[in-house]
Amino acid sequence: MNMWTKTFISKLFPRIMGVLLVVSIPTFAIAAEEGTGFFRSILDAAICGPGGKMCDKNYNPNAANAMIESPEALMKMIDAAENYLNSKRDAPMPTRNNNFVANKSTVAVTAKPPTVLSPPLDNDSFQKLIKSNGGLGLAVQAYMQNQTSSIPALKMYAEGGDPWGQLFYGLAYSDSWTGIASPAESCRWIRESATAGVSSARFFIAQKAYARSDCFSETPTLDQAKTWAELASLSNDQSVKTDALELIQKILKEQLTSPKK
Repeated sequence: MNMWTKTFISKLFPRIMGVLLVVSIPTFAIAAEEGTGFFRSILDAAICGPGGKMCDKNYNPNAANAMIESPEALMKMIDAAENYLNSKRDAPMPTRNNNFVANKSTVAVTAKPPTVLSPPLDNDSFQKLIKSNGGLGLAVQAYMQNQTSSIPALKMYAEGGDPWGQLFYGLAYSDSWTGIASPAESCRWIRESATAGVSSARFFIAQKAYARSDCFSETPTLDQAKTWAELASLSNDQSVKTDALELIQKILKEQLTSPKK
């Protein structure tokens, strides 16, 4: 065995062992339920990175879609995520649906506000989380690059209760390229994130409630939309606050003209 091979194995073995120690018993249960493909995707992401980049002899760490390998790259990724969410919020407001039909999915989602108020989670919270959780950072980066390999990882974080994982997993359900598009599931996970306090998620639910999105299992009201928008306006991120306040004005105007809706 030559020196290069020994060095490679010495570096790879601890990473494999680390993955096996980190993956919990519940994760093995999920793997057994959903098939070995799920477990394989987690191992591939942990050892080789999304898409298996680090195991690719042609991998270029300086490429635009490279893995997060330095503080500078990490901040670029965080900025990219913030810009991505900004672009989602700044998308044209959907036309308000005056002929709402309840979603018949087995996933029942309403626009009812939370009964317990959580403090806002903003970009500073996202930064701290990503700096301490590289796996989630890789998953979010891969998602923004339209890589389907990001979906199993986002699912794991979302089902584990991570608010930011829930937001991006919910957004993944709204994208056709992911192969899992589902309006109800999208609203379900974004609402979970919004309930936990993520300000962008609160805005998205407010927007969907205002537009009477077909993701809901019962008709959302303007009061519900306004409450979510007011929660989003508590954000410390000026861009989120501005978007939320604009939506509140739109809702108030609608209530003046259509007070029963």
